[in-house]
Amino acid sequence: MKKQFNIALIFFSRTKADEATTKQWFSGHSKNKEFAQLLIERANQEISYSGLPVYHFDERNQKGDSFGERLANAYQEVFNLGYDQVISVGNDCPDLKNINWERITQELASGKSVLGPDLRGGAYLIGIQKSSFDKTKFENLSWQHNKLFSELTQFCLKTSLISKLQKYRDINSLYDIRILATVKNSGDNFFKILSRFLKPAKPFIIAFRSAYHDFNIFKDSPLRAPPF
Repeated sequence: MKKQFNIALIFFSRTKADEATTKQWFSGHSKNKEFAQLLIERANQEISYSGLPVYHFDERNQKGDSFGERLANAYQEVFNLGYDQVISVGNDCPDLKNINWERITQELASGKSVLGPDLRGGAYLIGIQKSSFDKTKFENLSWQHNKLFSELTQFCLKTSLISKLQKYRDINSLYDIRILATVKNSGDNFFKILSRFLKPAKPFIIAFRSAYHDFNIFKDSPLRAPPF
């Protein structure tokens, strides 16, 4: 990683206790906390490979009432430290492992914005220029809805070109865990661990929860990108 890049990375998340209470992937709180810790540790490990300075924001130091306000304040705080570009990621995209950080930093250094779309219209990675950042407009985007990525694209295109990354699935539900545990067949031990979390659940309950969750996601379009 070239050190002359004046780029910082925001890790925007919850603590494991708050994440476990909010997400409730499983019926037991202790199991949810264990899974939340797994996701946080996974994300921390992957972003450490970026070679960039990392600023961690969770509910203990986030400022604002809405998700958009908290994320916008985090960006503003890091931009105020003197960085020209800032990237944000959350803890719920296990495929951060596949990200080419060198490509992202080069794209940002060339003046582009970099966006990583998820499968439901949100974003798992948002890299933007200080010169493009309008705090009020940014915080008022449709955070946690399936039109977010479209709005982010338009927001960035007003001042810069965009580099779009590969689309990945976030882990927002039990359904997402089941899908990732089923389709991932690489040597990555993380996806084998997902199967361990699923074993105690009864198939009928899993299927019902999965169907109910996806119906509501696409009905009312709640999304998180990146998580807070």
